[in-house]
Amino acid sequence: MTPDLRDAPAPPPSRIEELEHTCFVIMPFGQKEVGGKEIDFTAIYEEIFAPAIRQAKTPEGHDLCAARTDMDAFSGSINQDMFEYLMYSRLAFADISGFNPNVFYEIGARHSVQESGTVLFRQTGHAIPFDITTIKVFEYEHQGGEQADRSRERITRVLTETLRRNRLDSPVRLALRAQWGGTPRPADAAAVSSPMAAPENCPPVPTEQVWRKQQMESFLRDGEEAIRLGDLEAARTNYWGALRFDPLNIVARMRLGLVLKRQGKLFEAFEEFVTVTKIAANYGEAWKEKGVVEGLIARLVPAESRKKATWLPDGYDSLQRASLLIPGDFDVWSSLGGVLKNVRGDPAAAREMYAKAAEISDGHPYPLLNSLKLEAKNTGRLNLEAVREPLQKAEKMRLAQTIATPPVDVPWCYFDLAEIALYQENQAGFLQFLDQGTASCIASWQPETFKKSLLDTFASIPNQPEGLQEGIARLDRAIAAYAV
Repeated sequence: MTPDLRDAPAPPPSRIEELEHTCFVIMPFGQKEVGGKEIDFTAIYEEIFAPAIRQAKTPEGHDLCAARTDMDAFSGSINQDMFEYLMYSRLAFADISGFNPNVFYEIGARHSVQESGTVLFRQTGHAIPFDITTIKVFEYEHQGGEQADRSRERITRVLTETLRRNRLDSPVRLALRAQWGGTPRPADAAAVSSPMAAPENCPPVPTEQVWRKQQMESFLRDGEEAIRLGDLEAARTNYWGALRFDPLNIVARMRLGLVLKRQGKLFEAFEEFVTVTKIAANYGEAWKEKGVVEGLIARLVPAESRKKATWLPDGYDSLQRASLLIPGDFDVWSSLGGVLKNVRGDPAAAREMYAKAAEISDGHPYPLLNSLKLEAKNTGRLNLEAVREPLQKAEKMRLAQTIATPPVDVPWCYFDLAEIALYQENQAGFLQFLDQGTASCIASWQPETFKKSLLDTFASIPNQPEGLQEGIARLDRAIAAYAV
């Protein structure tokens, strides 16, 4: 159990004032293996994190000071120092690369006591555990030169914006606000007492409120374990069970919605995300997911029928709301591009959204590839030379996601790799990744989306790459399998 740091004695005023200007860095120490490579985290802290933090300022105009418990020169209990930093620092900066258990412990402790001021980063391509997929995680590059410069600039910008907005970013506090909002009612002694005298040394019978909370948390833990094992149906059942004990629990509803979306149960997922936006109107992630599902549902309706059904939401309005709440989330802008391209039929506006998303994400493969394909559709040719380096970076990121356990962002990590291989004239690689993508699909719309993307891209290009027609045939077979 994470300790309740609210019971800890407060530091003296001078220490509190110091921590008001402190950004506590939560990260691995020394040399650690990440994705099969040895990474020097101490060098990353000294060359990227600390300089970037020092460039950020509080809204009051004070410089931020970077701190890490292993680097403090003063004596004392490292645990006491760490807990003071976690509880009272103005900002906490966490690097989740490498899935270090101490890092996740400290993030959990921070989230339990501070509603805002916690920022998560990861190395480009590093997977995000399902447990924190509802939290925005920014990316950074740790190589030298321009990549390190861009990383420092991004970190400074994110920290400054976080301080300025001061928005609730703790899923723990967000859930507790909804779950235990208001003053808990006093325990009803008659309801929880046994008519018989309790044996000596018998632990007290919990109140109904505590008992329901325990049951809900048990379902949540089982749901998370099912996700780790790849059993989506068991995860769905457990999250549904958690909501029987606490219908207003935002964490359980978001996770249930994400599982339902992955299962292709779009209307059921839509219900969950709508409910979360009603419970927490400023929860940007919920508006984003609501918009994504609305767009997917709209695509199930033929275009002509969609024009007549003016009442049918297509996701654009929800995603616009999300872009105001979480403007630094590239996935919001990518999703807006998807709605404009696939639902509203506005490729020029869609390309602008994808280009913005690619810029925010520093070249994430999804918006990068979509921007490239829309340009090809407009000009009749693929300008690959201009994006050679970003494509290599995108390939590296997607490959890292495929070797995670379980793989991250399936089937799109495989489909993006297939597309990149096609651009590289690697026919064998294209077909191999395409087969891996179709094998990981769970609904017909996924291979249909990739097929349509390929056909739209190469329809206006005179010379089609080798293997494309074979790939289309394999996608057709995968789509037909869902009709059986």
